[in-house]
Amino acid sequence: MAYRISFQKGKRVSFTKLWPCDLEAAVSHAKAQLPAQRAQNGATSVRVICERTGEVVFTFSEEPETAES
Repeated sequence: MAYRISFQKGKRVSFTKLWPCDLEAAVSHAKAQLPAQRAQNGATSVRVICERTGEVVFTFSEEPETAES
C-alpha cells in the first residue's frame, strides 16, 4: 500500500513525498525527515496519509524550541 507523507508549515503543505512502502517505514521516514524539512521549508508538522482511502493515519509535530531566559 502507498502512503503520502505531507510536511506542513502551519496549514500550508510545504513538501509532499509518495512513500510506496509499509506504514511503519513511512512513519519512521516522516519523523526522521521533519527536522530537515523544518530547516529547508519551515515545516512544523508531518502527516502520513493512505493513498487508497485518503485517511490520515499518522500526525506528528515537534514542540517549538523555546529560548532559555
